[in-house]
Amino acid sequence: MELKKLFGLGPACFTVAAIVLSLAYYLEALSQFPKLPISDYASTLIFIIAILLTLGLAAWGILSLPPKKRGTELVTDKAFKYFRHPIYAAFLDFFIFGLGFYLKSFGILIAGVFLIFVCGKVVESEEKQLAGKFGKKYADYQKKTKKFVPWLY
Repeated sequence: MELKKLFGLGPACFTVAAIVLSLAYYLEALSQFPKLPISDYASTLIFIIAILLTLGLAAWGILSLPPKKRGTELVTDKAFKYFRHPIYAAFLDFFIFGLGFYLKSFGILIAGVFLIFVCGKVVESEEKQLAGKFGKKYADYQKKTKKFVPWLY
């Protein structure tokens, strides 16, 4: 199985995210911007919950569309009923925001919102390929299912 079919554009999105998050955290520390006013207990609890949600959604996404079926059939149920890209969504919706709370970082939280839109642009080429392969079915699916954030984006 070729790696592009297995991973899609995930590595590119995660690389961009790592750079943006590192830069946001570094600039925030450099500017001595105040930390989120949250207790260590609460920030740790939020991060643990975020990790569990990330792992759960990522696993659900993988189980909803096993690697052998990627690019061969259009799945619009299970995790794909709520997210067109559930593994990206797991990382963008839960992990980054949990990390922001754990690090008590306004910069990470703001970068997380920014990254939702950046990764949205990154996956456009993948979506064009899917639209070319599945035609009207994929166009209809795009109209009713959001990329990363159910009912929003």
